[in-house]
Amino acid sequence: MSLLRPDLSDLPAYRRPPEPPTGLRLHMNEAASDWPEAAREALLARLRDLPFHLYPERQDELTERLRKRVGAPENGLLLGPSSGALLDLVATAGLSAGDAVAIPDPGFSLYPMLVRRNGGQVRAIPQGTGFPLEPWFSALDCRQIWLTLPNNPTGAWISPAALEPLLEAAAARPEPPLVVLDEAYAEFAPATHRLAVDRYPNLVLLRTFSKALASAAWRIGYLLGDPALVAKLAALQLPYSLTAASLEALDVALDFAAEFEPAVRALPDRRDRLSAALPAHQAAPSAANFLHLSPDPSPLLEAAGMKVRRLPGTDAARVTLGTETDMLRVASALGGSLPAPAPRPRRRLLVLDIDGVLIDADRSFLEAVGRALADLRPALPWSEGAYRAFKRLGGFNNDFRLAAGALALAEAFGDRDLQTLAEGAAGQGFPQLEARIQALEPAAQAAVQKHYADTIQLERPLASLEDLQATGWDLAVLTGRPPEELELAWRVLGFQLPAVCDAAPHLRKPEPAGLLQLADAFRAEEILFVGDTVDDAACLRAAAAARPELTWRFAALGPDRARFAAPGDVQSASLRVLLPMLNQTPFSNCQELP
Repeated sequence: MSLLRPDLSDLPAYRRPPEPPTGLRLHMNEAASDWPEAAREALLARLRDLPFHLYPERQDELTERLRKRVGAPENGLLLGPSSGALLDLVATAGLSAGDAVAIPDPGFSLYPMLVRRNGGQVRAIPQGTGFPLEPWFSALDCRQIWLTLPNNPTGAWISPAALEPLLEAAAARPEPPLVVLDEAYAEFAPATHRLAVDRYPNLVLLRTFSKALASAAWRIGYLLGDPALVAKLAALQLPYSLTAASLEALDVALDFAAEFEPAVRALPDRRDRLSAALPAHQAAPSAANFLHLSPDPSPLLEAAGMKVRRLPGTDAARVTLGTETDMLRVASALGGSLPAPAPRPRRRLLVLDIDGVLIDADRSFLEAVGRALADLRPALPWSEGAYRAFKRLGGFNNDFRLAAGALALAEAFGDRDLQTLAEGAAGQGFPQLEARIQALEPAAQAAVQKHYADTIQLERPLASLEDLQATGWDLAVLTGRPPEELELAWRVLGFQLPAVCDAAPHLRKPEPAGLLQLADAFRAEEILFVGDTVDDAACLRAAAAARPELTWRFAALGPDRARFAAPGDVQSASLRVLLPMLNQTPFSNCQELP
């Protein structure tokens, strides 16, 4: 009688392919260099004082720190001992005996073992050295779909826009499969798929610190997803599964994030230069920190003292990108010459609010709110002055909440002059009415949206897509509109941009989550957020506090800009005035514009 599951009797143990015992390590997709000395010393100082006899107690604390940093909702992030361990947890929680899991072929060598050890059946999706999407549509009947972008071992990647049809199709099924987006190499790609997480509850995203924070030794990863799903996964995680030393390492690495960033940012250019510098070898297009080279270069590289990953069954090998000196050695061993690096342009992201920035919507929303209040409380005095006083107050950027706030004030103080009440609460708002405002918001939303269907005709675009593209910046939107009204905004504008809208509490300005997600999605180094309210300004400042290693700037627009602009902010009367200056004026020098 077998004491173990008979379906696992033929499952081989995970072992790395045979490799030379010594040589430059270009076979494990590790970071090219170790920790900066200051970070290393900071961690060693902590480890010297770490009580070894106590269980690790900091996982909740560091989960919260990381959650705020990446713009996730409460309970929407789970730390784990490597992204592979988290993927194993996903399989354990989601698979029953015989369930099919679609994985890329070729793909990460650990995937088949993880599927089978959890009772699943592997369905390999042929990918070649690219990432063709069409074969994945035939796998939508699987229980889970594991997508690795960039893929390992090829480095193949597709953009968020290209992946969208598959995600939509998966979510539309009567019983959607769980889509797992493994982004172990996301930091080296042109963009990440971060924005998909909040829009698809059947999707989880995996990340690791092994590459971007040079922390492979500490085995830490994290998972992002719908809070209800993540909470169930967290309940299955073994207690104290992250060591105290690993948690301290994560804390220190985040403290020194700016020190790790230059090496990560420089790698894609080095990868692309090496790819084009090999006369006798073909490099598959890669968005990762490695190259898939054919014919197999391993004999030449191993003879020159470099270890690479041979790919069994193919005439190819995977070569991890090392330092500039390392890659000069690779190029020379393969008969090429690595060009010197050129100055690298910084990734610049222009994030735009919609109302008051991209669209003149004041009259539309003022009218819709006024009509809604007339329906819900006919005796309530309402004026343009009251509307603008709420906007200046902060916390009422969303017009549903603004209408609910007016109703709550009227209930509390009678049908008095709301403008005076709002102006008198500057700097503090109405915390004593918060519960009532939230309770009134659904009715206010329904009433405002009913009238907005008519008042939208008053809206006018304030910039064209051509105007925006002429800046040369990456473009995105962060708006207080809910998803259904964002769709209406696209109709007014006549174009769409990648966007984060008010689809959940953590995305509501002045919360910084939307800006943090956009910075991640675009791999941005410099972010300029253009807004016209105090909530927009507060959102930018909170994001800058969460990711201080990035360069953040706020552009205050409109007639009230002096009320919420701070020293160092850009100020401009309108977006049309601002846009031409972005292409002409250094980002750090923009100040007051006419």
